[in-house]
Amino acid sequence: MAATGTGTLDGLRLAVKDMFAISGHVSSFGHPRWRETHSAWRYTAPVLGRLLSAGASIAGLAKLDQLAWSIVGNAGEGVAPLNSAYPERFAGGSSSGPASAVAAGRADIGVGTDTGGSIRVPAAACGLYGLRPTHGLIGTEGVLPLAPSFDTVGALASNLAALQQVLGVLAEARAGAPVRRVVVPSDGHAVASKATSGAVRSVASALARSTGCELVEWELGAFCNSEAADLLSRIQARQVWTAHGPWLDANIGVLAPDVASRARRGQQLSAMPAEDQRGDEGAWHTYTEELGHALQGAAVAVLPVLKDLPPLCTASAAELQEFRESTFRFTAPASLAGLPELVIPVRNTASGTLIGVALMAPAGSDSELVRLAAHICPTQGAMAV
Repeated sequence: MAATGTGTLDGLRLAVKDMFAISGHVSSFGHPRWRETHSAWRYTAPVLGRLLSAGASIAGLAKLDQLAWSIVGNAGEGVAPLNSAYPERFAGGSSSGPASAVAAGRADIGVGTDTGGSIRVPAAACGLYGLRPTHGLIGTEGVLPLAPSFDTVGALASNLAALQQVLGVLAEARAGAPVRRVVVPSDGHAVASKATSGAVRSVASALARSTGCELVEWELGAFCNSEAADLLSRIQARQVWTAHGPWLDANIGVLAPDVASRARRGQQLSAMPAEDQRGDEGAWHTYTEELGHALQGAAVAVLPVLKDLPPLCTASAAELQEFRESTFRFTAPASLAGLPELVIPVRNTASGTLIGVALMAPAGSDSELVRLAAHICPTQGAMAV
C-alpha cells in the first residue's frame, strides 16, 4: 500500500499486524475462522492513515498470535514467524509477524499492539527497539480490541531514530519533567538470569552516568510478582470475554489449546460474583497508585523484559506456560498502570547474545523516554555492554 503523502517517514516500509482496519480487507486476527466469520473493513484505521500521509508505505500485513492473545509467537496461522536473531527460538508474541519482518530487514517499522507485552516481548526476543506508549496516547480506532483498558498501539524498529519519527507522527509531543532518578532492581538476580540482570544494571549505570541522574535501588519483587501478573491476567481475560464472548463461545474448539484455555477462564471469571470482580478492580487501582508513588519525582525504572532468552521452538507446553508466567511478572507493571515502556536491545560483547532491557517512566513521558535512551543507544543497532 503506497504512501499517500510525504513527510518525516518518507521511504520507510511498514509491516502491519493483521488486526488494523484497511479498507476492503478482512483482518485475520491470527485465525482463518475470524476471516470466515467477518466482513471486510469499510475504512482504514486512522493510525495507519497518519503514517501513510507522513510518507511511509505498507510493505505487507504480518502474522500475529490468535486474537493477539499470546506472548510466545507460536499460536498463529501456519508456520510461526522466524526470529532472525535466534532462528531456533520463537519471535515472541503477539506482534510476532511485525517483529520478524523488521528483524529480517523486510520492513523498517513494525506496527502492532501491546496489551500485556505484545510489543515489548517480541522486541526483546528479536533484538529490536520497541515502544509501548502511555495508554490512550495513540488512538485505537479501527484496531481490533483484546482488552481495551490495556490495549495500546505500539511500534518496533531496528534503530531508535525510526521509533522517534513514528512517535512524532502519531502522538503530540509533550514536555515531560526532566528525569532526576534512575531506579534499578536490587534483587535482579533473584528473578532473572545473571546475564539479564547484568544487562539491566549496565543500562541503568550508563543512563545515570550519561544524564547525571541519581542511581537508586528498589526491590523489583515489590511490583514484578506473580500476584500482579495474575491480577492483569484476570482483568484482561474478563475484558476479552466482554469484547468477544459470543464469537469465542461459538469457535472455541478451533483455537490453540492455550488460547482456548484462557478464553474459558475469561468466561468463568466473568461469571464470578460482582463483589469478587470489584475486588480485582480495587486491587488494580491500588497497584497503580503505589507504582505511581514509587516513580514520583521524575524517575525512570530500568527493568528486565524476559527472564532469559525466548523459548526454543521445541519447548514443551509446560515450558511455554512457565515462560508466559515469568514474563507477565515483568510486563504487568506498565500494562496495569498504563505507563510508557521502551525496550532497547543490549548485546553482550562476550557472549554475543541480545537481551531486551526496558525503560519505564510515568504516564506521558514517552518522548522523554526516547530522549533518554538516545544518550546511551547507538545511531544504529543494539547497545553493547
